[in-house]
Amino acid sequence: MSKSDVKPVLCASDEANKVLFTGPTRLRGLMIQSTGPAGRAVINGLANASTVSSSVNTQVYIAISVGAGGTETLNLPEDGILYAGRNGVDIIDGIGVTANISALNITLFIDK
Repeated sequence: MSKSDVKPVLCASDEANKVLFTGPTRLRGLMIQSTGPAGRAVINGLANASTVSSSVNTQVYIAISVGAGGTETLNLPEDGILYAGRNGVDIIDGIGVTANISALNITLFIDK
């Protein structure tokens, strides 16, 4: 994959848990918008093809938070973060969002 293969994937504010991509990918950046009050969510690898892992021990667990009515953006340097199965860690290839209970619009920019 080259850096020109970056595509956006979206977890809408009404989705608490969503698998955004199955297969090995790299997180290159993110944009998160609060649609009301302050919010929190988690970006993580997958426990299986249809479930985002809730484990904090995946080496790719990212807790995110945004203030009320706010927007947060982050561009990751160089090769970003690899979301793929890892030796000794119970995740499979893929990326998703879980615990989005505060109505955040989450856009991830990934290689796919």
